[in-house]
Amino acid sequence: MSILADLAPRPGRFRDAVSIGGLCTAIVVVSMTLRIPEAGLAAYLVFFAYRPDANGTIAVAVVFAALSILVVGLSIPMLAAVVDNPPARMALVAVITFVGMWLASATPLGPIASTLAMLLTFLVILPDVVNLPIPNEIELLTRGIAWVGPIVIVAMITIGVLAYLFGRNAVGVVEDRLAERLAAVEERLAGRIDAGAFAERATAAPARVEDLNKFAGLSTSRADWQRLQALDRELLELMLAVAALDASGADQRTRSGLAAALTDTAAMVHASAPESAADRPLVAATAEDVAAQLRRVGGILKGDPLPAAPARANESVGFRALLAEPRHWQFATKVTLAAMACIVLFTGLEWVSVHTCLITCYYVSEATLGESVHKMTLRMIGCLIGAAIAALSLIYLVPLMNDVGQLALLVFVVASIGGWIGVGSERIAYAGFQIVLAFFLVVLEAFGTFGVNFGPSYDFEPATGRIIGILLGSLACAFAFVALWPLPMRVDVADGIQRAYRSVAAGLRGSPLPERAGVLAGLGRARDLQDYTAFERAVEIDSITPAWGAAIDEAFTTLAVASTLERRRARASGAPLINTQAFAEAFEQDAETFAMGRLAPPWTRTADPSLGTTGADAKDQALVNYLQEIAGCRTAPCAAESPQPALSS
Repeated sequence: MSILADLAPRPGRFRDAVSIGGLCTAIVVVSMTLRIPEAGLAAYLVFFAYRPDANGTIAVAVVFAALSILVVGLSIPMLAAVVDNPPARMALVAVITFVGMWLASATPLGPIASTLAMLLTFLVILPDVVNLPIPNEIELLTRGIAWVGPIVIVAMITIGVLAYLFGRNAVGVVEDRLAERLAAVEERLAGRIDAGAFAERATAAPARVEDLNKFAGLSTSRADWQRLQALDRELLELMLAVAALDASGADQRTRSGLAAALTDTAAMVHASAPESAADRPLVAATAEDVAAQLRRVGGILKGDPLPAAPARANESVGFRALLAEPRHWQFATKVTLAAMACIVLFTGLEWVSVHTCLITCYYVSEATLGESVHKMTLRMIGCLIGAAIAALSLIYLVPLMNDVGQLALLVFVVASIGGWIGVGSERIAYAGFQIVLAFFLVVLEAFGTFGVNFGPSYDFEPATGRIIGILLGSLACAFAFVALWPLPMRVDVADGIQRAYRSVAAGLRGSPLPERAGVLAGLGRARDLQDYTAFERAVEIDSITPAWGAAIDEAFTTLAVASTLERRRARASGAPLINTQAFAEAFEQDAETFAMGRLAPPWTRTADPSLGTTGADAKDQALVNYLQEIAGCRTAPCAAESPQPALSS
């Protein structure tokens, strides 16, 4: 996909970009008015706190404000213990970084843990970074730490208040996302998008909607909230049903007959499979399933009693299992070594303006090598673009300004441009963040450095040092991630595929299923990682090949067809069931193979995927035959890559 496609408009993108620009501008104006330093860094926090819905934005703002208070409270006793002992400070930094990044990798805390580690580390090394003419070092530290609270809290209060006054209700945003799913179904049935584009939308949507659902309950009644959850589940199942229809090769007449039911809610409630599908058992089964799912969605929209929520498998991982997983401590070790190298660099050279190399280590590091190199590349490109915009602004625009309003207009324009990029595809989003950060560091650098000089400055040295620091930090991380335990992206691609096959096996057994949205999101992540292949091959790492893309597509198709069979069995209560135990065992072994990072045969199966039936009708048997054809390829070498060794992490 081209960069122009990534930059193209989409519903809601302009609103998000303008909202980000407005929030950044408001924080700069408030900081200038209250004479709070580091207005640029405070405004940059918008990119971490902003969510499409007001509820989510307010919730994140509250978390960040509380986090700043926690950081200040923890850093004071830590500094008191190591302020006169540089080796102890370095050891403390190493411990904080390792623990924080391990939590970021192994737990759902993610960015919160890495941000906490970064803030604590920065405050611990404050004596090496800040050099003010205050004779008492303890007073210096206290004064520096005291500014952290106002910088973050004032920014979060501004974000929270504006989100409350002008932000969008979470329920409305969730409804828009669900409408996007329904529109994707309509477009696929009408033939306006192909199967590949539909699969991409089916696997990309769940994570975003799930994030919004976390806060939708704050804006509506419990009954409406449960209805949204039910609609969320059934629309995902509808998308899988349509994907199964694709796999069965339905003709345009069948698709048109089903698409006609999408005209209004009443038609959806009475949807039925077109007669044109009756002569083909597989098409008839999948067409009937699509019609059944349309009726369920229509019933929810109409206000009928909600269907019971399905039993879900417990996917939690024990603490001992997390400790035993090497990839988490390897990730934490790599980031820690890169961060320590950056501290030694800027303290040894006494070049404190490049201290942003340390901060960079916490934000460019990703689980896999390809993602890390991709993010580092975006950070460097965005940084250089932002610095160029800032330099041109200082030369041609800032000398013409005589009040904060003119500066606010400039901030709004640049922040909105960065916001437009930042709310787009993951392929380019981080570059938007860095354009804005570099611009803020240059243009706003001298507007209130610890309460001094709240006017424009034309001194490029501090800002230049920060930008060079970003580049140095990116290089330090790149070296650490290439030299130590490089984790190829195919590990996470294989993880997404094996989760899909485990879900298929559980459904065939009639066991509780993993959360469907999580399974689809895993396949979506696997699909997205294919875009970063060049970044791994650039450092000569065995990366994803086209066969992995075919494996992702096959896993999605298998999940869609198997889910059709699951739903048909659930609706036919009391009817004879297909004996799928051995078949489920075969797909479970597929999952085990992908869990080890392998793509191709051979491997040994203890189960024979040949199936017996007990009175199953021809339509169900056709679905089973389709799945057996997929599984049959596993029992003998097929056209695929040569076997890849198991991965240790």
